[in-house]
Amino acid sequence: VQPDEFSIGPHCDASYGHMPCSVNFYVPLTVIGGSAALFLESSPGQEDWHEIRGDYGIVKHFSGAVCTHWTTENKTALTRVSLDFRLIPGSFFYVLACGGERPGGQKDVYRGTEGYYSCCRRGDGGVWNRVSKELRPPDDRVGFPWTVKDWKKRLAKRATA
Repeated sequence: VQPDEFSIGPHCDASYGHMPCSVNFYVPLTVIGGSAALFLESSPGQEDWHEIRGDYGIVKHFSGAVCTHWTTENKTALTRVSLDFRLIPGSFFYVLACGGERPGGQKDVYRGTEGYYSCCRRGDGGVWNRVSKELRPPDDRVGFPWTVKDWKKRLAKRATA
Protein backbone atom coordinates (compact mmCIF):
# COMPACT_ATOMS: atom_id res chain seq x y z
CA VAL A 1 0.00 0.00 0.00
CA GLN A 2 1.54 3.26 -1.09
CA PRO A 3 1.79 6.30 1.21
CA ASP A 4 -1.61 7.96 1.88
CA GLU A 5 -3.51 4.96 0.53
CA PHE A 6 -5.91 2.72 2.41
CA SER A 7 -6.08 -1.06 2.13
CA ILE A 8 -8.93 -2.67 4.10
CA GLY A 9 -11.00 -1.92 7.18
CA PRO A 10 -11.71 -4.13 10.21
CA HIS A 11 -13.04 -7.55 9.26
CA CYS A 12 -12.96 -11.29 9.95
CA ASP A 13 -12.37 -13.38 6.85
CA ALA A 14 -15.34 -15.66 7.62
CA SER A 15 -17.54 -12.59 7.01
CA TYR A 16 -16.35 -12.72 3.40
CA GLY A 17 -17.07 -16.43 3.13
CA HIS A 18 -13.66 -17.86 4.05
CA MET A 19 -13.50 -21.11 5.96
CA PRO A 20 -13.35 -20.50 9.74
CA CYS A 21 -10.68 -23.22 10.06
CA SER A 22 -8.20 -21.39 7.84
CA VAL A 23 -5.00 -19.91 9.24
CA ASN A 24 -3.74 -16.57 7.88
CA PHE A 25 -0.06 -15.95 7.25
CA TYR A 26 1.32 -12.41 6.98
CA VAL A 27 4.84 -11.96 5.60
CA PRO A 28 5.86 -8.29 5.31
CA LEU A 29 8.44 -7.52 2.65
CA THR A 30 9.07 -4.06 4.11
CA VAL A 31 9.53 -2.68 7.63
CA ILE A 32 6.15 -2.54 9.38
CA GLY A 33 4.83 -0.59 12.34
CA GLY A 34 2.53 2.31 13.15
CA SER A 35 0.29 3.16 10.22
CA ALA A 36 2.26 0.71 8.08
CA ALA A 37 1.22 -2.26 10.21
CA LEU A 38 -1.40 -4.96 10.35
CA PHE A 39 -3.63 -4.63 13.43
CA LEU A 40 -5.44 -7.60 14.98
CA GLU A 41 -7.03 -8.95 18.13
CA SER A 42 -5.52 -11.88 20.06
CA SER A 43 -8.68 -14.03 20.03
CA PRO A 44 -12.23 -13.65 18.70
CA GLY A 45 -14.15 -10.83 20.34
CA GLN A 46 -11.29 -9.70 22.62
CA GLU A 47 -10.87 -6.31 20.88
CA ASP A 48 -7.39 -6.08 22.42
CA TRP A 49 -5.95 -4.54 19.27
CA HIS A 50 -2.23 -4.71 18.71
CA GLU A 51 -0.05 -3.98 15.75
CA ILE A 52 2.38 -6.38 14.16
CA ARG A 53 5.76 -4.64 14.19
CA GLY A 54 8.98 -5.81 12.71
CA ASP A 55 11.43 -5.97 9.90
CA TYR A 56 10.82 -7.59 6.55
CA GLY A 57 10.85 -11.35 6.49
CA ILE A 58 9.05 -12.06 9.76
CA VAL A 59 6.17 -14.52 9.49
CA LYS A 60 3.05 -13.95 11.56
CA HIS A 61 0.23 -16.48 11.60
CA PHE A 62 -3.17 -15.82 13.16
CA SER A 63 -6.82 -16.87 13.03
CA GLY A 64 -7.91 -14.20 10.57
CA ALA A 65 -11.10 -16.07 9.72
CA VAL A 66 -12.48 -15.42 13.20
CA CYS A 67 -10.25 -12.66 14.65
CA THR A 68 -10.81 -9.08 13.53
CA HIS A 69 -7.86 -7.54 11.66
CA TRP A 70 -7.20 -4.56 9.40
CA THR A 71 -4.70 -2.05 8.12
CA THR A 72 -4.95 1.72 8.41
CA GLU A 73 -4.20 4.42 5.87
CA ASN A 74 -0.45 4.29 5.29
CA LYS A 75 0.83 7.61 6.64
CA THR A 76 4.50 6.68 6.32
CA ALA A 77 6.74 7.76 3.45
CA LEU A 78 7.28 4.11 2.47
CA THR A 79 5.17 1.67 0.47
CA ARG A 80 3.92 -1.27 2.56
CA VAL A 81 4.31 -4.63 0.77
CA SER A 82 3.40 -8.04 2.14
CA LEU A 83 2.56 -11.60 1.16
CA ASP A 84 -0.77 -12.63 2.68
CA PHE A 85 -2.12 -16.14 2.32
CA ARG A 86 -4.28 -18.74 4.06
CA LEU A 87 -3.75 -22.41 4.74
CA ILE A 88 -6.32 -25.01 5.70
CA PRO A 89 -5.02 -28.21 7.27
CA GLY A 90 -6.18 -31.10 5.08
CA SER A 91 -8.15 -32.71 7.90
CA PHE A 92 -10.28 -29.55 8.16
CA PHE A 93 -10.86 -28.92 4.46
CA TYR A 94 -14.05 -30.98 4.21
CA VAL A 95 -15.38 -30.21 7.69
CA LEU A 96 -17.68 -27.49 6.35
CA ALA A 97 -18.48 -28.97 2.95
CA CYS A 98 -22.21 -28.83 3.77
CA GLY A 99 -21.98 -26.15 6.45
CA GLY A 100 -24.01 -23.59 4.50
CA GLU A 101 -27.01 -25.91 4.39
CA ARG A 102 -27.00 -26.60 8.14
CA PRO A 103 -28.71 -24.31 10.69
CA GLY A 104 -26.02 -21.92 11.88
CA GLY A 105 -23.59 -23.43 9.37
CA GLN A 106 -20.89 -21.57 7.49
CA LYS A 107 -20.43 -22.08 3.77
CA ASP A 108 -17.02 -21.45 2.28
CA VAL A 109 -18.00 -19.46 -0.82
CA TYR A 110 -14.54 -19.83 -2.33
CA ARG A 111 -15.21 -23.49 -3.13
CA GLY A 112 -17.85 -22.46 -5.69
CA THR A 113 -15.32 -22.00 -8.49
CA GLU A 114 -12.40 -24.36 -8.79
CA GLY A 115 -8.97 -22.80 -8.51
CA TYR A 116 -8.99 -20.79 -5.29
CA TYR A 117 -7.57 -23.64 -3.23
CA SER A 118 -4.66 -25.86 -4.17
CA CYS A 119 -3.90 -29.14 -2.47
CA CYS A 120 -0.34 -30.05 -1.50
CA ARG A 121 1.03 -33.24 -0.02
CA ARG A 122 4.40 -33.90 1.51
CA GLY A 123 6.31 -36.45 -0.51
CA ASP A 124 9.41 -38.51 0.09
CA GLY A 125 12.20 -36.48 1.61
CA GLY A 126 9.80 -33.94 3.12
CA VAL A 127 9.27 -32.01 -0.13
CA TRP A 128 5.79 -30.50 -0.60
CA ASN A 129 4.17 -31.05 -4.00
CA ARG A 130 1.03 -29.43 -5.40
CA VAL A 131 -1.40 -32.16 -6.43
CA SER A 132 -4.18 -29.82 -7.59
CA LYS A 133 -4.71 -28.70 -11.15
CA GLU A 134 -2.89 -25.68 -12.57
CA LEU A 135 -2.89 -22.46 -10.59
CA ARG A 136 -5.38 -19.93 -11.91
CA PRO A 137 -4.47 -16.29 -12.54
CA PRO A 138 -5.39 -13.80 -9.75
CA ASP A 139 -8.95 -12.52 -9.72
CA ASP A 140 -11.33 -10.73 -7.36
CA ARG A 141 -11.50 -13.76 -5.03
CA VAL A 142 -7.86 -13.26 -4.04
CA GLY A 143 -7.90 -9.52 -3.41
CA PHE A 144 -7.10 -8.47 -6.97
CA PRO A 145 -8.08 -5.93 -8.17
CA TRP A 146 -10.41 -4.72 -5.40
CA THR A 147 -7.59 -3.61 -3.12
CA VAL A 148 -7.09 -0.60 -5.40
CA LYS A 149 -10.14 1.66 -5.51
CA ASP A 150 -9.62 3.05 -9.00
CA TRP A 151 -7.35 1.06 -11.32
CA LYS A 152 -7.81 3.48 -14.23
CA LYS A 153 -6.59 6.36 -12.08
CA ARG A 154 -3.67 4.27 -10.71
CA LEU A 155 -2.53 3.16 -14.17
CA ALA A 156 -2.89 6.68 -15.60
CA LYS A 157 -0.76 8.01 -12.74
CA ARG A 158 1.96 5.45 -13.47
CA ALA A 159 1.89 6.20 -17.19
CA THR A 160 2.70 9.86 -16.53
CA ALA A 161 5.43 9.14 -13.95
